[in-house]
Parts: sequence; C-alpha cells; structure tokens
Amino acid sequence: MLKLSYFKLLSVIFLGFFLTNCASIVSDATQVVSVETPNCKGAKCRMSNSEGIFYIQSTPGSTAIQKAYGDLTITCEKDDYSFTSIHKSKANMATYGNIIFGGIPGALIDGGSGKGYDYPTLLINGLSCRN
Repeated sequence: MLKLSYFKLLSVIFLGFFLTNCASIVSDATQVVSVETPNCKGAKCRMSNSEGIFYIQSTPGSTAIQKAYGDLTITCEKDDYSFTSIHKSKANMATYGNIIFGGIPGALIDGGSGKGYDYPTLLINGLSCRN
C-alpha cells in the first residue's frame, strides 16, 4: 500500500513538471513576420526586441525573428524619411495551457524564453515618403 502511494506521488510530480513546460515543448523560438509600409514601398527596416536585431531589406518583406515577451520595435527608413512603430507580443495558446494545467513554473519558463508569446504576423509601419 505504501509503495502504491509513493508511485502515485512520483507520477503526479513527474506529470506536473512535464505539463508545466507546454510552450517550451510545442512552440518554436522563432516566428516569421511580414512588414509593410503602405505609404512608402521599398523601405529598409530594422526590428529589435530583447532577443536580437532583425532586418527587412525592402518592404513589403518577411523574415524570421526570435520571439520575446517584450515589444518589437520597428524602424523603417527610405531617403530622408524615418518612422518607428512598436508592436506588442501576446500570450499564445500554449501559455494558456500552462495556466490551465497548473503551470506557474511553466508559464515563467515560457515567458522567459519567449516561446509562450507571438507577435502579429503582419506588422504595419506608418512610414510615409510624402510630405
């Protein structure tokens, strides 16, 4: 009887650790995003977040970026014009799975790694090449 209770306890602990890292297991650390500058085609853009710096050589364009909990800052330039936009990340479904299945530790891990968050896939920067 004591061995069965010990086995149940170990099983619960193991499952708890396994289920609390949901986004870290099922989500990727990168995400492909597209950047558009509707009022100034062909702009060069620099994107940055806490995980790195990423570039779009000409808008509209797409690239893979590292996910992060924090905002993604995009600065687009063409000729003498420049515009900076800020885009927020949002918790993805895997993060909600952590919360539902007892994952405060998992939610912290996923938040720290950025895997539990996504940016919008289409990012619009308000750069205008007109006066």
